[in-house]
Amino acid sequence: MRVSRVVIVINSAKAHARRTAETLKSVFSAHGVTADWREALPQGQIVYRRLNDLRDAAADLIIACGGDGTLLQTAHRARGSGVPILGINIGYLGFITSVHGRQVKSAMRRILKADYVISRRTALDIDVETKGKVAKGWALNDVVIARGANPHLIALNAKIGSRPLTKYRCDGLIVATPTGSTAYSLAAGGPIVSPECNVLTVTPICPHALTNRPVVIGATEEIQLRLARGTGHGAVQVDGISIADVETDSVISVRVSADSVPVAFLPETNYYDILAEKLGWTGDGLK
Repeated sequence: MRVSRVVIVINSAKAHARRTAETLKSVFSAHGVTADWREALPQGQIVYRRLNDLRDAAADLIIACGGDGTLLQTAHRARGSGVPILGINIGYLGFITSVHGRQVKSAMRRILKADYVISRRTALDIDVETKGKVAKGWALNDVVIARGANPHLIALNAKIGSRPLTKYRCDGLIVATPTGSTAYSLAAGGPIVSPECNVLTVTPICPHALTNRPVVIGATEEIQLRLARGTGHGAVQVDGISIADVETDSVISVRVSADSVPVAFLPETNYYDILAEKLGWTGDGLK
């Protein structure tokens, strides 16, 4: 099925945004495509509450034009719509974007002919319960429990399903999807996970015990984290957006969401080629 209606979320703060927008407008005009242009929103807690404006988008494709951050925000705004999201990278790394800014014209001609594949990405549902009140969140990359401005380590009792795992004393903890394994989790020492794997990773940030290591668990299991007594306060973030403050006895529950994200890629896109390019892996020169 040809693409005839698109929504474009563009981050105008990026250096090449205007040039990329002009190229897209030219291609859309030549192919009779109806385009609805939206600006990327600033970050923050208030913004998180507004991230739903694309759920009823009347479109065949949503295009996120910026970097991975723009695509993440677009995924939040379009959550539950079922419309595929294509990322055009005019940002920095671009692990989940498919098209480079310099390839826009040729790539879009193919995309508009539906010459793309869908990678359905795992997402997370998060409940944060504090004193009987529950805040809810959703994430494509990760949920982070951080100590924030608290000068002390936080202590978290972790359970996987009904089974106790361990007690972490750390600066924070990251629960990441395979998509999020190349984001904050990677910087904190977590493993790189193929998006085809049905797993989640639990990675402590600067743990006090050197034996605390990242753990890979099955995606069917729920993770429960309770702030231990005597620990300081902290904050919960989803994809870098703060959704709740937490304190002693706060409980954070994380599980796989029914709202997975359909991300569009050119058919020749290879995840391992992306890793090699973005991480500067050059190999050993053997053929």
